[in-house]
Amino acid sequence: MGCGGVLWFLLVLATGFGVFAGAVRPAVVSIGAVLTYDSVIGRVAKAAIEAAVADVNANASVLGGTRLNLVMRDANCNVFLGSAAALSVLEHDAIALIGPQSSAIAHMISSISGGLQIPLVSFAATDPTLSSSQFPFFVRMAHCDSYQMAAMADLIEYFGWRQVITIYVDDDYGRNGIYYLDDKLAENMSKMYKIALPVKATRNKIIDLLQKSKTLGPRVYVVHATPDSGLNIFSVAEQLHMMTDEYVWLTTDWLSTVLDTSQSAASNSISYLQGVVSFRQHIPRSNQKEAFVSRWGELQKEGLVSLNLSTYGFFAYDTVWATAYAINDFLNEYENITFSSNSYLQSIKGKMQLGMLKTFDGGNLLIKKLLLLNFTGLSGQIQFDGDKNLISRMYEIVNVRGSVTNRVGYWSNHSGLSISLPENLLIKRPKNLSLNQVLGRITWPGGKTETPRGWVVASNERPLRIAVPNRASYLEFVRVTNGGDMENVSGYCIDVFKEIIKLIPYEVPYKFVPIGNGQTNPNYDELVNLVVQHVVDAAIGDIAIVTSRSRNSDFTQPYICTGLVILAPIRSIKSSAWVFLRPFTVGMWCVTGAFFFVIGVVIWLLEHRVNSDFRGSPTRQCITMCLFSFSTPFQSQQEAILSTLGRFVMMVWLFLLMVITSSYTASLTSFLTVQQLSSPIKGIDSLIASNEPIGYQEGSFARSYLVDGLNVRPSRLVSLGSPEAYKEALERGPKNGGVAAIVDELPYVELFVAKTSGFGIIGQSFTRNGWGFAFPRDSPLAIDMSTAMLKLSENGELQRIHKKWFCNASCIVTSGINSEPSQLHFSSFWGLFLVCGVGAGFTGRITSLQSQSDTELIGFFEERLFRGMLSHVASKTMMAGMLSPLFVIWFLAGLGGAVGEIGDGTTEPGTVNVGALFTFNSTIGRAAMVGIELAIEDVNADSTILAGTRLNVIAQDTNCSGFVGTIEALQLMEKKVVAVVGPQSSGIGHVISHVVTELHVPLLSFAATDPTLSPLEHPYFIRTTHSDHFQMNAIADLVEHFGWREVTAIFVDDDYGRGGVIALGDALAEKRSRISYKAGFPPNADPTAISDLLVRANLMESRVFVVHVNPDTGMNVFSLAKNMGMMATGYVWIATDWLASTLDSVVQPDPSAMSLLQGAIVLRHHTPDSAPKRRFTARWNAMLRAGNASSGLNSYGLYAYDSLWAVARAIDRFLSAGNTINFSADPRLHEANGSTLHLSTLRIFDGGESLLQQLLLTNFTGLTGQIEFDSERNLIGPSYDILNIGGGPRLIGYWSNYSGLSVTAPEILHRQPPNGSTTRQQQLFGVVWPGETTAQPRGWVFPNDGKPLRIGVPNRASFKEFVTNNSNSDDLGGFCIDVFNAAIKLLPYPVPCSFVLIGDGSKNPNYDEIVNMVARNELDAAVGDIAIVRNRIKIVDFTQPYTESGLVIVTRVRGSSSSAWAFLRPFTLEMWCATGAFFLLVGAAVWILEHRENPEFRGTPKQQIATMFWFSFSTMFFVHRENTVSTLGRFLLIVWLFVVLIINSSYTASLTSILTVQQLSSGITGLDSLLSTSDPIGYQEGKFARNYMIEELNIPESRLKPLNSPEEYAKALELGPKAGGVAAIVDEIPFVEILLSVYCQFRIVGPAFTKNGWGFAFQRDSPLAVDLSTAILTLSENGDLQRIHDKWLSRSECSSQDTDIEASRLSLSSFWGLFLLCGIVCLLALVVYIIKDMLSVQQV
Repeated sequence: MGCGGVLWFLLVLATGFGVFAGAVRPAVVSIGAVLTYDSVIGRVAKAAIEAAVADVNANASVLGGTRLNLVMRDANCNVFLGSAAALSVLEHDAIALIGPQSSAIAHMISSISGGLQIPLVSFAATDPTLSSSQFPFFVRMAHCDSYQMAAMADLIEYFGWRQVITIYVDDDYGRNGIYYLDDKLAENMSKMYKIALPVKATRNKIIDLLQKSKTLGPRVYVVHATPDSGLNIFSVAEQLHMMTDEYVWLTTDWLSTVLDTSQSAASNSISYLQGVVSFRQHIPRSNQKEAFVSRWGELQKEGLVSLNLSTYGFFAYDTVWATAYAINDFLNEYENITFSSNSYLQSIKGKMQLGMLKTFDGGNLLIKKLLLLNFTGLSGQIQFDGDKNLISRMYEIVNVRGSVTNRVGYWSNHSGLSISLPENLLIKRPKNLSLNQVLGRITWPGGKTETPRGWVVASNERPLRIAVPNRASYLEFVRVTNGGDMENVSGYCIDVFKEIIKLIPYEVPYKFVPIGNGQTNPNYDELVNLVVQHVVDAAIGDIAIVTSRSRNSDFTQPYICTGLVILAPIRSIKSSAWVFLRPFTVGMWCVTGAFFFVIGVVIWLLEHRVNSDFRGSPTRQCITMCLFSFSTPFQSQQEAILSTLGRFVMMVWLFLLMVITSSYTASLTSFLTVQQLSSPIKGIDSLIASNEPIGYQEGSFARSYLVDGLNVRPSRLVSLGSPEAYKEALERGPKNGGVAAIVDELPYVELFVAKTSGFGIIGQSFTRNGWGFAFPRDSPLAIDMSTAMLKLSENGELQRIHKKWFCNASCIVTSGINSEPSQLHFSSFWGLFLVCGVGAGFTGRITSLQSQSDTELIGFFEERLFRGMLSHVASKTMMAGMLSPLFVIWFLAGLGGAVGEIGDGTTEPGTVNVGALFTFNSTIGRAAMVGIELAIEDVNADSTILAGTRLNVIAQDTNCSGFVGTIEALQLMEKKVVAVVGPQSSGIGHVISHVVTELHVPLLSFAATDPTLSPLEHPYFIRTTHSDHFQMNAIADLVEHFGWREVTAIFVDDDYGRGGVIALGDALAEKRSRISYKAGFPPNADPTAISDLLVRANLMESRVFVVHVNPDTGMNVFSLAKNMGMMATGYVWIATDWLASTLDSVVQPDPSAMSLLQGAIVLRHHTPDSAPKRRFTARWNAMLRAGNASSGLNSYGLYAYDSLWAVARAIDRFLSAGNTINFSADPRLHEANGSTLHLSTLRIFDGGESLLQQLLLTNFTGLTGQIEFDSERNLIGPSYDILNIGGGPRLIGYWSNYSGLSVTAPEILHRQPPNGSTTRQQQLFGVVWPGETTAQPRGWVFPNDGKPLRIGVPNRASFKEFVTNNSNSDDLGGFCIDVFNAAIKLLPYPVPCSFVLIGDGSKNPNYDEIVNMVARNELDAAVGDIAIVRNRIKIVDFTQPYTESGLVIVTRVRGSSSSAWAFLRPFTLEMWCATGAFFLLVGAAVWILEHRENPEFRGTPKQQIATMFWFSFSTMFFVHRENTVSTLGRFLLIVWLFVVLIINSSYTASLTSILTVQQLSSGITGLDSLLSTSDPIGYQEGKFARNYMIEELNIPESRLKPLNSPEEYAKALELGPKAGGVAAIVDEIPFVEILLSVYCQFRIVGPAFTKNGWGFAFQRDSPLAVDLSTAILTLSENGDLQRIHDKWLSRSECSSQDTDIEASRLSLSSFWGLFLLCGIVCLLALVVYIIKDMLSVQQV
């Protein structure tokens, strides 16, 4: 053939194909639509769909001449009827289904359409779980609710609300939407309370639920309901006065749909919808949209449509066009539409002709064409992303205001909240999204525009229940009298609470609830537990903030600082035997001794020539000189002083001696009379090591701390209930039934020692905490109370309350010291007596050489006196030493089965059909099949049941398919079954439940554990196994038991997996834990998809994996994890009961499978051991050996067996009651348009309701235990075995909802009283973890891709002991940083941190600004020396304080000992002059009275003047030698000597004070005196002291001077206010302590006038603030906090203790002026003497 022939042939062939193609392109293509006609959405959607079909068929450019044939059916708002309608539509060879609007109906129809490979395109089913992974033929043309819930979460965060109440319809649409909202709120650190409404909730039910919601704190309601019933909620809310300005009402888009579609609905409801904020799906403006709206208006005028157009009308219209475009693309490529018979359906026999349904051959291609669409419709851009969702997700935010709805903003997944059109922002993304997050003005319920607070704590109808301890002792803190009414509860703690309540900016009605009987102190842990359990709303009183309590409740900031201290008996210990040497320093002793010699020499020189007393041999003169000098202190010198110069020198010397002896006496007195405490117990270490009894206050946390924290044996602890018991126990001591010491909190001990002498505090506090008020988790009142508490501290009211209760006459006594001066004992002076004795013995020995008779005298004294003294002392010492039910509560089990009533003679049927639906070839199904067969055999063989009627079980295989399960369920219903057992799949259970509910056939599932399968939605569903709700609570308890806080959930993404994970999230939230990552995979995921998922999970921080998958595919997860190295040391794997079922089902254990699972923890349903169970197990094993069973026995086989027995017993009671088994036609099932499926053959079981009630009354003991249902249709007594895989399953404990974790079987514990809170009971046996280690894994690592927290740290310029950095933010240190790092290490999850230095380091940054950066989300937290003050706690959350602080005043001080002329200071100048004048006056008066009669006052005028002065001044020392002979002279002298005595004593006392007590150089003595001056005041730059002084103390800013460093502090104080410095500095205690440790000349004056602490700042509602508070308390309790403090802040103190001690020792610096004066006098006397001597020599 030539080339031309070939071309001709190809042309003919091509033409032929074209003709053929044109011939087969169908003229008509059928599409179906299923929707509820009589509904808000359905009425609009129906008209829109019909209009769209008409427009498509009228447009010749679409479908190429092929017309669309619309087959529409009414779903009647019923899942079963909707499914029947879908089957009817598909009978007409529809290649696509449009609708339905109901998510619940869409779930079921998706299974059907998927089974027949027909795309289901929904314009209104917004349930996020309608995913492409589970339903590959489902396409959504509206926005998924996951985006709407993200918008709702952003709106809630925008207004700052942290707690909301969600009201939702309890079906797939409502539950799953709220599930996504919960996740989004959790990301924003918000919390929700859930209120589920039944699908057809009555008005009374709504009233009941809304009334209950009012008892909760939040007032922000999110309503996620359906358009057809949602308005009922608001009608009830208005009736209950819940539409007032106290409330916030937010709704999803259902409300805007209602208001948009019906003007009548809007006009009727708009009055009670005022202030409601709702979402509306945003439809961009377009010419197409405007034209369609205009056309819709015309249709309304013509009466063709009755409702206004809503967004779902646009989506429905676009859905038809999208389907048409996809069909056109399909026909252009495939050109042919064909169907194939479904072999499975063809095999079904029966009246229903389900075999008429066919599979669409081009379904896969058509769905692909749909997903590739890209066109602009009425609703905007129609284009799908990879998850089959529309790419543009935009919502309008509307506010009901007046008679209209106003648009106040928009939300889109691209730009968040805004007032700009999202499509405009989509074109040009804003640079700063945070600045764009704004909305228009909103009018809230009640007509206010101010944003509501969003929560209340109480109301007048339900006041806050405040628990107060009804104490038996220490009633100063809390006193309850006469039943505990408001006016009968008082005390320090109560006054603090009442003052705080006054400062709360809203009304808080409350009432006190006394806890305890007043005879003994209540247990404070139980008091806090009442708050945790919501028995009370708060607890106030002397409640210590400790780790165990802060884990479960929220505490306010502490209002008083406390800690555990040791109280013990004390005894006064005098100084050593050489105490008499301590008053003088060595230098002082040397100088004083030298001056004694000097004075002796000077007097000798002046006297020896004129005075015979100073003459004799040289040896005698030297002895006389020394004796005279050293006898002067005692005024016992025998030598007379004759010379005038000598007398003058003596007057000066004696004055010097008077000052020295007075000072010595005063100093020695302080050493001898100030008590020094001593006790055998030196601190907590010695107390623990002593092994002696320890007392503690009854009800205090001290006991648990000693036992759990310090490992003190409980047998050593003695409970004491009152101060009297304290005293008695301490006085008796450990050897006489008392205690060695008492461990109690500081406030109690201070109060005790203030009232009781002989006891004192030993050592320092070994824990640091405080007292606070306890509230439930996340209570906003805890924050507001903390803010008010700081206000009380700052305004001084807290200190005034403290003074009111504790500052009485004894308040100054804080250490138990006796205020009376102590007597002086021999022990203080024996050294002095020894010296004297040695001297006496030495002289005695010399004398003995002269007289041997003296020896006998010495012997007498040694024998009688010395030994007698020892005997007396010994006897006194010995005397001092002698003084130094078991009730058992039986659980009454119900009788197994109930005796049926005698029948009325009605003939019972010979056979009753019962259905069984499950997947035969599955792990659970294989065991269930055997269990059901054995149960039927046993039931029919038991003549005591069913009275001859046989039970016939019809088993259908669901083949693990929702579609097959639906068809099989329909097949079963056709066979007139009265009950159905199964299925095992929760997903199929959801589908079948709708079928049995419609036909009134009870469904008993032995394996569908999804908690969302609830009787509210499925009234004919009964679960004969335990709901996963309980299993997830068991896992949450396990997580809490091991101290983990975050887990990764690996689950199958279907109803079973999602429902379980939702329950796990709720259970973990109650334990203050969370799911940090949800790793869901499709039900039929391949290994690659699972591997990718595990890789992503492994990148997260959590190493605790909870695996909740199906038994048939779950082992793949562990196999892949093993290959990826994820079963190694450090990992934790917890599997739900699917794994136990898998292992139990294996007949021969596979060692390789065990190696995969090594270290995993597995839960298994607990079935109590019993004789019937053992017999059944033996029977099962016999079947295995005989080859009649292919599976080992697992718990589901037991539950299947018991389920059949439950059905048999219920049918027996049903028939015995005279009921008959009848079926009738379902009036709602009718043949439509000549349907050949014959669905109308399905019949309703007339006795279904009665049989259901009989089932719910079931009460017998089966193989699995007690079979009985509670009010929520759950089996009673849920419990689980906890297994550990290590070579094989090993039992390590149990869990039950009655007793929690235990190593005792639940059925045993159930016979005992509940004791779930007992820590001792909450235990497990040892676990072998992955990697074959027994060391508990930490449970987390730092994530590979985790975003570290931005931690702001002040870059300080001074006081770097607190925060210091060497070169960059990675090398930080200091006290605050070490505390933070130590606390972070205690967290049970990783917290990657990145420190961000704030400030340039040249000056201190502004700390308020650092906190504001946290509040503005520029930082995640702030760490450093950040004071917890009122203005800061309003915007951020603080941890509990890790160190105490407060503002104090520092000023300069000088000690009087620094002056050389200090001896002149006791008297003023006037006093000195008056005293001197009186000495002269008295001398002159005595001379006048005596000189005529008394020769001693005569002589030359010079001698008489000298005698007059000598006599007068010598009276000061009582050493005057002249006698007075006249009566008047003697009278005058007596009066004068009394005056001199008083003057001497006063001088001594005053000089003692001056020399031993340091005096302030400033007139500032406290806050009041500081405020009264106008002097400059220094403060640390950047700290809160400046704002406090300006705002609270009203100090002019001009008086304040910023200072940056200790050096600047010292310089400013040294300069003083007159030289450019400051009069005082106001700063926080920790900084001041550092300053005073270096600069000794400064002192704190007055008490701290604010009380607060330092904490770490976090963003509002950050869980880290709570967890770090717990960690800080742990650091305090284990001593690490003190060790960090000692590392950085403990240094030698020069001004606090050592200086005080040295201040009482007298040094030369205090007296050199006096010695100088004396020396000058001596020198002058010698000079005069020498001059006179020289003159006399010259005259001679």
